[in-house]
Amino acid sequence: MAATANTQPGAAAQNETEARLKALIGSIDEIVFEFDAEGTFLNIWTTNEQLLYRPARELVGRKNADIFGAEYSRPFMEIFRRVYETGQGENLEYPLDVLGGKKWFLARVNRIPSADGSQHTLCMLVRDITDRKVAEERFAKAFQASPDAMYLCKLTDGRLLEVNDSFLRLTGYDREEAIGRTTLELGLWPRPKEREQALLLLKRVGELRDLEMRFATRNGEPRTVLCSAHTIELNGIPCATTILRDVTGRRALEERLRQAQKMEAVGRLAGGVAHDFNNLLVGILGYSDLLKKRPIDAESLRMANEINGAALRARDLTSRLLALSRHQVLQPHVLDFNALVRQAERLLRPVISEDIHIRIRLDPKTGAVKADHAQLEQVILNLALNARDAMPNGGMLSLETCNIVVDPAFARQYPGLISGSYVRLWVADTGHGIPPEIMPRIFEPFFTTKEAGIGSGMGLSTVYGIVKQSGGCVTVTSEPGRGTAFGIYLPRVMEPPEAPVRAPEIKESLFGSETILLVEDESVVRSLAREVLQASGYRILCTPDGSAALKTALEYLNTIHLMISDVVMPEMSGPQLASKLREVLPLTRVLYMSGYSNDEVLCRKGLPEGSAFLEKPFTPEQLMRKVRQTLDAKPHPHRPS
Repeated sequence: MAATANTQPGAAAQNETEARLKALIGSIDEIVFEFDAEGTFLNIWTTNEQLLYRPARELVGRKNADIFGAEYSRPFMEIFRRVYETGQGENLEYPLDVLGGKKWFLARVNRIPSADGSQHTLCMLVRDITDRKVAEERFAKAFQASPDAMYLCKLTDGRLLEVNDSFLRLTGYDREEAIGRTTLELGLWPRPKEREQALLLLKRVGELRDLEMRFATRNGEPRTVLCSAHTIELNGIPCATTILRDVTGRRALEERLRQAQKMEAVGRLAGGVAHDFNNLLVGILGYSDLLKKRPIDAESLRMANEINGAALRARDLTSRLLALSRHQVLQPHVLDFNALVRQAERLLRPVISEDIHIRIRLDPKTGAVKADHAQLEQVILNLALNARDAMPNGGMLSLETCNIVVDPAFARQYPGLISGSYVRLWVADTGHGIPPEIMPRIFEPFFTTKEAGIGSGMGLSTVYGIVKQSGGCVTVTSEPGRGTAFGIYLPRVMEPPEAPVRAPEIKESLFGSETILLVEDESVVRSLAREVLQASGYRILCTPDGSAALKTALEYLNTIHLMISDVVMPEMSGPQLASKLREVLPLTRVLYMSGYSNDEVLCRKGLPEGSAFLEKPFTPEQLMRKVRQTLDAKPHPHRPS
């Protein structure tokens, strides 16, 4: 009885323990298996037998391999063996095909010692992780399909666990080379302190968003990336997922846009200054020229020549400023581009030193362009002189032409450029190259790296202005110590080339007796023009603006043969004045003058196409010749005289 009394409480306790164990297992949505060392199912605990995907009675007493097959059971048996021998628990993720599709499970295997330690069993806790695996698979697909570079690394040591294809394309590494190493070991951060600061911030706040950083590829090519990162935990290990968005092209485009805007602003300023200065140069050139023709002593003549020479140099400078601002007067013609380069080669020979070899490669299929012949020659000459200065010890100057199609992606890099067919001139040298730090400034006016007094800093800015005004763009690539290459892109035209039209020389007298209405708001220009034309025999009626000109025209009806008018004037422009004048004097001819280009005023001031035009600054002889040409010209078939 005593024995019975002693055993009854033990049985009750055991029953209570089992009941509590069942209640504990029932509180979790998992399955608990008990195995022996050979993988035989000993016990199964679950509150929902459907989680087994087969009746429990079909499993108990049978070996894992007998039910699922030897191949499928092999990883389980290997884990069972290791855990049984070492006592160290292990995890295993495995799929199982069931009705309704594939399911994924996470198994945790532990050893359960027996009471006497002689016979152990194995406990396997199984959890359905299908939802997690589906999410992981979706993440993996998005990870690999992402156009941005992505990598997964440990937070503890920074070792890469996984990288996507975009990461490999960006860095230039193979997957095998990258996995297991840190981005620092791969040399991807030219500024390691940036990485350290980003890592500290990530550990402190758990994420990074669009942090702009410098990056380097396997071959050392610099890139700019936006770095975003989040901390996560994988199997109990703190990790981080990092996204690198390559914005090198975007930043380069933004820089080009800023540079273009800066050049546009500088151009507008330069154009305005040049326009105002040209009015002053009309007086300086004109009066110094008139002074030279008067009977004066030798010393006064020398001074007049000096004044005139300085004014001519100033005119050249304003011409360069107008080229930069794209306000220059152009005389575009359809040109054979290869022929133009051949002609320019003859200009280069005298100014290029003998130790520089000039190589010309012209694609015979190169098309025609519509541009100003003289201005394009100036472009080639300026680039060649720039190359000469970059090769003080000799080298190679190459000029190559070809047809090229500019696609939208390329066009977007150069504000104002449109996609289409172009002709390209490639001008390359083997000189000392352009340092990266000054590359953004090379087209700025008056910027030069030469010693004071040697270079004006207007050569490349003139090239930039002429090409832009001709509808093209300029590209430049350079590597210090290995030379520089400029690409000149000009729109290709399908019309046959034409010979540049040159104004015929007027050998007859430049004098006349007609009546001219002179309208000019700048007093020095007005005074000079009146004096020159009166000395040439003309009758001059001077007015400072359009309103006064109309009043004068009404006083001298049918006696005014020509009106000379500035294009840009306060209140009323020259074309507006001409339109009103023709209402009362339809036969009066008009000669416009301006310091801006014909193209510019055509766009903004309504100057009729083909109008007689005189560019400022002009000499007295140029004024007389243009007046005579305008008076003697045949009437335009589509425009009043």
